[in-house]
Amino acid sequence: MIKTKIISLKKKNNILIVHSIGEFSGSLKSLEEYLKIMVKDYNFYFLTPSGIAEKRLKKYGHVIKTLGLSKFDNSILGYYRGLRWLILLREILLIFPTLFSVFLIKKNIKKLDLIHFNEVTLVPTIFIFKFFFKEPFILHCRILFKKNNYFGKRICKFLKKNIFKIIAIDNDVKNSFPSNLNIEVIRNIFFIKKIKKKTFFKDGYINLGYIGSYLKYKGLEDLILIHNKLNKKRKIRLYLAGNFIPEKWYGNILNLSNNINKNLLNSKNIFNMGHLNNIQLFYQKIDVICFPSYLNALGRQIFEAGFYKIPSIVCLKKNSADSFINKKTGLSFKRPGDLNKFEKIVDYFCLNKKSIIKMGKNANYLIKSNHNIKKNLAKIKRVYSECVKIKR
Repeated sequence: MIKTKIISLKKKNNILIVHSIGEFSGSLKSLEEYLKIMVKDYNFYFLTPSGIAEKRLKKYGHVIKTLGLSKFDNSILGYYRGLRWLILLREILLIFPTLFSVFLIKKNIKKLDLIHFNEVTLVPTIFIFKFFFKEPFILHCRILFKKNNYFGKRICKFLKKNIFKIIAIDNDVKNSFPSNLNIEVIRNIFFIKKIKKKTFFKDGYINLGYIGSYLKYKGLEDLILIHNKLNKKRKIRLYLAGNFIPEKWYGNILNLSNNINKNLLNSKNIFNMGHLNNIQLFYQKIDVICFPSYLNALGRQIFEAGFYKIPSIVCLKKNSADSFINKKTGLSFKRPGDLNKFEKIVDYFCLNKKSIIKMGKNANYLIKSNHNIKKNLAKIKRVYSECVKIKR
């Protein structure tokens, strides 16, 4: 009698990730950092509008393209007021491609274990999907939410009933939602195979850095103005890495054009590196990362910089010490657009290089503790595992 050896193969779960932005964004970058590691353990499918996101996500699984997905923005930046209410006309029209995307999913994916929505703005899409899918839903929240206004209260009531687990990227985002929701903090990660040895203060200069979209509300114009003023008396340079957001035809009509004045990039000692696939090239050049945003929130560049022992300058009323501690890992000012305070902080770093080194080391310690890859990866895998065991 011939004995046969039975090999047990672990079945991979099928995960659909719904991503609403076709252009490159911080939410896409943060999603990719997890996908780089998790792709070997799961079968990923993606629903996303055509664009950069579609091309980048192809590396991790099957992509289903859509003309767009219906959204409702109740974040502290994008909530509807004034002419912004007209944006809802677009979102109403996007209900039709959202409904068609349901057909595409059913056609292309035989079996799903869970659906992961990559931002709270996708509430209308979630509402539509709940009529067609029995799989449990996970919602990833990356922006500060307005929980106390009329729409915020009703959206939170809907989420409580229809979302198995809400993932917040930090305690600030978590605290912007009601405490009665099933919400857990799982921080963003930054996957680097090897960090090259870094040299600070090249040629005796203080090298400031900004990475991200070239938008007014992120305080980039303020940063350039401060740099240009101090450049007259200090050895200071500014490196920019990122891009302008493509303008929509209705942007100027609704006063939604947020790109900075392109002529500002032509100032002395400002170096525009553009969009970089290898962001180490950027972090190797800078001594201090700047994120003087008007959103009272930290961008992922703050914790990315921490891995390179780079301190930060931020505009922040208060925070929960996930990625930044004032006077420990960097310096902050509280009022958006406070150029006087902003200038004093930059000038302080110009005159106190030892503080840059000290705060950079503190930032590195904090980031490695809170944004530990193994710890946060284990959390999101646990959430996935819990999710696939239940039916919505």
